Amino acid sequence: MDDPTSTQASDLPTAVRQLAEAVHTLAVAAQRDPDALLTAEQVGKLLGLSPRTLKDQAAARVFPHRRFGKHYRFSRDDVAEMVRHARCASRIPDNWKEKKWPTAS
Repeated sequence: MDDPTSTQASDLPTAVRQLAEAVHTLAVAAQRDPDALLTAEQVGKLLGLSPRTLKDQAAARVFPHRRFGKHYRFSRDDVAEMVRHARCASRIPDNWKEKKWPTAS
C-alpha cells in the first residue's frame, strides 16, 4: 500500500509548475497600463473605423483626444465616450448641435 504523503509529495513539483505558469499568465495580462494612450490605428481596430476618420473627427472636435504635434492619441475614457456618443447619436434629433470637445494642448 502506498503512503499518501509520498504521492502528495511527488505531485508537488507539478503543482508548483502549474502555479508558476498561472502567475506568469496573470502578470503578462496585468502589464496593460490603463492610462496608456492609444493610437488612431488601435482605436480604429476597436471601433471598426478608419484611422483617417478618427483623426478627422478628432480635428473637428467631435471625438475627445489628445494631440502631440501631428500625432492623435486617445485614452480608454475617450474611447468609452466615443461609444456613448455613437449610442446616443441615433436617439438625437437631426437638428441637435454636435458637442465640441476641448483639445488638450
